[in-house]
Amino acid sequence: MRIVVKIGSALISRGCSINYNWIGDKIKEISSLMKEGHQIILVSSGAVAAGMEVRNLKVRPKETVELQLLSGQGQVKLMEFYRNWFRDESIFVAQILVTHHNFATSKEKQSVHNIIEAYLERGILPIMNENDLVNKEELDYERLFTDNDILSSLVAKELEADLLVMLTDVDGLYDGNPKKEKDVKFIDVVENITEDIRSMATTETNSLGLGGMYSKIQAAITCTEAGIDTIVGNGHKELNKIISGEIPRTLFKAVKK
Repeated sequence: MRIVVKIGSALISRGCSINYNWIGDKIKEISSLMKEGHQIILVSSGAVAAGMEVRNLKVRPKETVELQLLSGQGQVKLMEFYRNWFRDESIFVAQILVTHHNFATSKEKQSVHNIIEAYLERGILPIMNENDLVNKEELDYERLFTDNDILSSLVAKELEADLLVMLTDVDGLYDGNPKKEKDVKFIDVVENITEDIRSMATTETNSLGLGGMYSKIQAAITCTEAGIDTIVGNGHKELNKIISGEIPRTLFKAVKK
């Protein structure tokens, strides 16, 4: 099975630094899936948070240039960690940084497609992130490309993945905000993404993230309409159990054609 796994800033960051213990656990879980024969494409946030750790900053800067500089420094640190830990699992990795321009034309999309396919054929794990260093629209919050939720859905669609898994810090979709409201209902399966489903989503996230549940639903729309099942699950739980449905998670079912 070909699976796109997206991990966001709410999980990968711990305050103003990177949660290396958490990443280490996910690396082992992803490695196990690959050794079982699954093809994995990892979409990882965390460059800015890693850059803040490098610079020992406690508050995310607001200036776009500063964020770009942090992203450049942090991406090196983050990829070094991924490379070393996956190497311990006998897995080689490759970094792919993209902007919305890489999905703007059929020629650009085909180029991304060919590169990722070539890595997968060689058993190499592609690790993707939005290129904050040059794609300042994302840092300016103009949302031309939105965030890594949308990136993961575009990648899943272009690579004809079987499944997109977006990991966050809650179990999935609720009919309210579980962090602020007590009596909220958990939604385990979504057959159709209706206006009611859209209205359940919030744009709230942590100080280092962008998307919230709203962008995850937008990503799910892209994938389900392309015939790809989409899961939103709690990254603090085991990835294989999220995929198999052994634990609560929200499954957005692919649209049947």
